[in-house]
Amino acid sequence: MPPEPPTQAATRRAHAFLARALNAPLAHRDRFRPADAIVVLGAPLTRRGRISDILEERVRAGVSLYHRGGAPVLCVTGGGPPGRVEADVMAEYALALGVPRSALRVERRSRSTEENARFSAALLAPDQCHTVWLVSQPFHLRRARALFRRHGVEPLCWHADDSLQHRQPRRALRWLLREYAALGYLGVRIAAGAVDRART
Repeated sequence: MPPEPPTQAATRRAHAFLARALNAPLAHRDRFRPADAIVVLGAPLTRRGRISDILEERVRAGVSLYHRGGAPVLCVTGGGPPGRVEADVMAEYALALGVPRSALRVERRSRSTEENARFSAALLAPDQCHTVWLVSQPFHLRRARALFRRHGVEPLCWHADDSLQHRQPRRALRWLLREYAALGYLGVRIAAGAVDRART
């Protein structure tokens, strides 16, 4: 392969540096310990209704955590139009990776991280799941953790070691900028009392 042009290499390094800097306040991964459930957060499917690389990474990380003994229940959460429901595609992939159907909980209604939290908490309540692992990309976990806490569960955070976010910094910058906007919007809505909190 020909050597990378200096300007291209410098741009790539700048993207990586900026992505790491923006990610630092957002990323968090807890030490491994058993919990009551694992919740894998949804993401858009491909245009053909197949699992995307982002979603595949999340499901693989959640299934790996399940096989390690992270929890006896694996919940996949994410909605969509008929035939393109994220959670259904996630569940089929988790089954193919060896998760028994009896361990799966499939939440099909949510269209946002806030709804992931609300509907997953309700779905897991009959199983008395109080502590849950949240599985996503690193940039997503701070906001997800805040939302799940508002719905009465104690979240732990998990992500793949070699995340796409780290391997594709230029792409990650778009995710990170959107995530900061989403965090700001969430803060405004919480201050205005527009975000539900679980009844205790």
